[in-house]
Amino acid sequence: MKGNTMLKRLFVALMALLMLLSPAFSQEGAPFLDIIYAPKQGDARDLSPYCTIKADNNQKNVFRLTDRDYDTRFNSEGFNIYTSEKAYGIYICFDDDPKGFRVYQYVDGTAYMAEYPADGYLHQYIPLDGATQIRVEPSEAKAKWFSVKEVYVLSQGNTPRYVQVWEQPDNTCDIMVLFAHPDDEMLFFGGVIPYYAGELKQDVVAAVITPSNKLRKSELLNALWAAGMRNYPVMGPFSDKHSKRLNTAYDYFGKNKVRGYIVELFRKYRPETVFTHDIEGEYGHGMHRMCADAAIYAFDAAADSAAFPNTAAAYGTHGVKKLYVHLSETNPEVFDWDMPLEYFEGLTGFEVAQAAYSLHKSQHRYEQFSVEPKDSKYSCYKFGLHMQRD
Repeated sequence: MKGNTMLKRLFVALMALLMLLSPAFSQEGAPFLDIIYAPKQGDARDLSPYCTIKADNNQKNVFRLTDRDYDTRFNSEGFNIYTSEKAYGIYICFDDDPKGFRVYQYVDGTAYMAEYPADGYLHQYIPLDGATQIRVEPSEAKAKWFSVKEVYVLSQGNTPRYVQVWEQPDNTCDIMVLFAHPDDEMLFFGGVIPYYAGELKQDVVAAVITPSNKLRKSELLNALWAAGMRNYPVMGPFSDKHSKRLNTAYDYFGKNKVRGYIVELFRKYRPETVFTHDIEGEYGHGMHRMCADAAIYAFDAAADSAAFPNTAAAYGTHGVKKLYVHLSETNPEVFDWDMPLEYFEGLTGFEVAQAAYSLHKSQHRYEQFSVEPKDSKYSCYKFGLHMQRD
């Protein structure tokens, strides 16, 4: 085991050196991602490069379905995929939350159709039965929402680790990670998700206040999945507004509305423990401050039936047992994100967070941001047990 770990670390070091020599390199976690998603014997292969894709319209842009760029999308009224090797799965990454859609598969000359209702999964895996032709179309004709970022067509074999097969979170969880924007969950929370969701397989819910935009939703899914999350994230209803002051952030949306939403999250998903942002918003972001402030308020309010009685009636009250606030000096703790994690082939929680952040590609233009190391001002290792109850 130690020998294998040493070889993997030598590989990572070599890859990092080679990539640092390239002027285009800006993703410190990319070599770690190669380890997480290294193909295993028996994995299905991606047949997409060998398929022919014919669209109902907009054929000139059909290449976008397989360009592996989540910043592009393909709009059409439907498309057909032809493969000489039988396909046993299709992985579809939509541009927007899908409404109803259909998948036809043609197996040994017989057509089979499956209808998929609107369930909110932006990235979906659909098993097939050895199809040589596949058709994907919206349930309603000329549906304006029907736009696809990426398609993977898979051969027979085990589902590769990069393919996202999401589950809906249920009405209880061990941990909720409550954060403002896609990428904050890695930058400031580091090994929380890799360790608890990935390594320990605890029931973890990721709740983001603002998903920002369509691209960042996809990047969030890609990052969370790489970090071991299997519960589909809860994406909040608030738009992304920059501010430096807590009151300004609240003014954008309404303090009562924000607080009520966080209280509802605590009651609906009933976490035992919550991790959230720094009270000062790390580098001073108003939405980070708002996230922390609302979580502190909701710690008591969610347990009080007089507060927001509508959600108390719908879900009951709930008392979170532990609220960890980033960088809080109340009962401070330094978490160990440097332990090798078996689920991630010996990578540490910090390294997995770096790998996951490498998938937030739209944010790499902000060079001041990286997963915060142990000794940094905004260390992702440091939290305080800000509030607790028996």
